[in-house]
Amino acid sequence: MRDTTTKNVIVSTRITKEIAKKAKKNLAAKGITRSEYIRLALVKAANNEVQLINFLGTPEALQAKKEVETGQVTTVDSLKDFNKWADGLGED
Repeated sequence: MRDTTTKNVIVSTRITKEIAKKAKKNLAAKGITRSEYIRLALVKAANNEVQLINFLGTPEALQAKKEVETGQVTTVDSLKDFNKWADGLGED
């Protein structure tokens, strides 16, 4: 007779303590643990049901891309120049 015992796999990841703490709190408010959330996320990934966030498609990113493509950018040649430029950003 064949052994049909399901073998589990442990998956680990590294995050900051602050992220872990916030995630635990927010997920507990919804009644699930971090482990359950990760398991559910991996099930969705296995079933190709994941929608990734496209950070490059945000209005801010598209505006920045347009500015670069049309030459509406400031170029700095050194860290010293950058600091001078950055210090002036708060001035109007």
